[in-house]
Amino acid sequence: MPRYVHVPTEATSHLIRQAYEAGGPYQWAREAWKNSEESGASIIHFGIEEQAAKSLGVLRRTIMDNGSGMRPDDLRTFLTTFGGGGKPIGVDGNFGQGFKSSVLPWNPYGVVVISYSDEAPDGAMLWIERDAEGNYALKEWNAADEEGDFVSRTDVVAPFYDEDNGCDWSLIRPSWMTTTGTIMVLLGAGPEADTWRGDPEASRHENVDGLIRYLNSRLIEIPSRDGSPIETTVVDLYAKRSNDRRDTRDKTVILPDGEAKVWRPRRIHGLRHFIPDTALNGTVVVDDHGTETDWFYVPEPEKPVGGTSDYIDQRPVVVVDYQGEAYHAEHSKSRYRHFGITDELMGRTWLIVRPPVYSDSRPTEWGVLTQASRNILISKGGLELPWEEWGDRFFDQFPKELAEAREKAREDRNAHVDADSLAKNLSRILDRLNPRFKASRVLSSAIGKITGNPTSSSAGGGGVDSSGDSPKQGSSARPRGASGPRQVLLPAGGGSTTGTISKGRGGFPAFKWKNFDADEAKQLARYVPNDCQKVDGVEYRGVVYLNRRHPVFVQEVNYWANQVWPKSDPAQVESVVLRVYGEEAVTHVVHAQRLDGTLVARTEEGNPVLMGRDDVQALLTPEALSAALLGLTNVEGRILTQGGGLFGRRNDTNT
Repeated sequence: MPRYVHVPTEATSHLIRQAYEAGGPYQWAREAWKNSEESGASIIHFGIEEQAAKSLGVLRRTIMDNGSGMRPDDLRTFLTTFGGGGKPIGVDGNFGQGFKSSVLPWNPYGVVVISYSDEAPDGAMLWIERDAEGNYALKEWNAADEEGDFVSRTDVVAPFYDEDNGCDWSLIRPSWMTTTGTIMVLLGAGPEADTWRGDPEASRHENVDGLIRYLNSRLIEIPSRDGSPIETTVVDLYAKRSNDRRDTRDKTVILPDGEAKVWRPRRIHGLRHFIPDTALNGTVVVDDHGTETDWFYVPEPEKPVGGTSDYIDQRPVVVVDYQGEAYHAEHSKSRYRHFGITDELMGRTWLIVRPPVYSDSRPTEWGVLTQASRNILISKGGLELPWEEWGDRFFDQFPKELAEAREKAREDRNAHVDADSLAKNLSRILDRLNPRFKASRVLSSAIGKITGNPTSSSAGGGGVDSSGDSPKQGSSARPRGASGPRQVLLPAGGGSTTGTISKGRGGFPAFKWKNFDADEAKQLARYVPNDCQKVDGVEYRGVVYLNRRHPVFVQEVNYWANQVWPKSDPAQVESVVLRVYGEEAVTHVVHAQRLDGTLVARTEEGNPVLMGRDDVQALLTPEALSAALLGLTNVEGRILTQGGGLFGRRNDTNT
């Protein structure tokens, strides 16, 4: 008989601890809710055990459901075995360790589980605890015969009156659990521990408000059972007030010290509930695997987040929908900019990305899967999620409603902005740059002999091509052979497209000055490729934003306006300074983009070494672009030349 891999008992606690640390705050609540939902429950209740509250003043969190329950043997397996939840184990299913690893480390005194099933209609109870050696084991009791004589030790008992812990375990069962169901009681670190707020680990900052907001944000939509959403509630505690008008709806419990506490249930609705019904919406397919992105834009004057304050962010987010749960929830500017959702729109736009789920049953197909911690998602092969590809494809098909909302917001904002701050002469810059900044790179060609895979760049692409035509919205950059726009290739043996080494050039973005928010105020500039800007009636793809109030630029404007041309109109001087710096920023971006696919060397074996997309992106980070705009003597020379034609000779005191 072969020897199978197993985990020694003394190693289990370390594995549980590692899984606990990998998970995030409130992971135990997600795991408990998911177990209840998969048991077929129509009611899931995060309550507080009343008996111990009244007798001892101890407030213990309970988790109850009216699902199918577990047989005694299944209970043992569930609590003592990794992969022991009684459900299929796989990368697209449960790992069988979630609840145990997320709850046991902060409940060393124990977790009591009582389950009512067809096999045990009066209930079967187990208690798992951490022993003196740090291992987790089932608590045992003496089993006696009908005459009261000792028979054996057992770890499964019927619920009983427990004076030491201040409750009768058989009386915890709620009236709505009519036949089957499961009850879990979290006992914390000791018999006097309060667990109703959640994990007491200080770094996790758990509390009831956070628990409610977590569940509302983690669950995208509450599944239906028999035509109605699963009734999910969380009980919160409030101090009793003499003028409380909710007495008829909420239960009041008197603690041993005489304090009155109100038991108030709060309903869980799921993230989708908080997107207003009036939101404009649509769906965009963002890759060749069928990944869809649902977008929702809430026009003014309605609030962008509906419902109550029981939603964690109180602002729209970008999330990935994995089997009905929200992962990678973000409302950062950088995440929105991947999709071309600019600062004007992000505060009113929700994005829900729905990629295919990777499955062991379809091992050759691409999909996403979750790590064992259930905290993050990865792509097939262990790769990060393809945010850039998703964002680029979304922007290529940018919804008309979002584009119109963006332009309206910019019109309203620009009504009070000096038009001279926009780029006026980018076509002149293109004429100067295009002949100079050509790069040797592999371009798609039907008759080419080099194989490679397409990148996101195309020769002649960008904000404006060499003929001065603006790009068409919704066009996607795909290889079209030698006759049309040619795709930049990354050489690879067995690549999908043929190409040749050629000289190529592309268009350029617009630039725009604005006051950066505090979280980006240290930057001089940033480049947003998935953005559009209209300049003199022409729409350009890609915008370089420059920080108007950064001290470097403030001092530059003051120097030229106050010292060099003090007799001229300061606004006109400022316009020249900002225009020249904007053109310089565009120059850096264009030059960096030209390097995508550039042949820079060959290895000893003769293989090409090329600049790739990641290399170009490194040159276009806000930090790199900001550094490139420092100490530019050529910029000062251009300012002096252009300003001299408008304002005359510089002030004699500075010659």
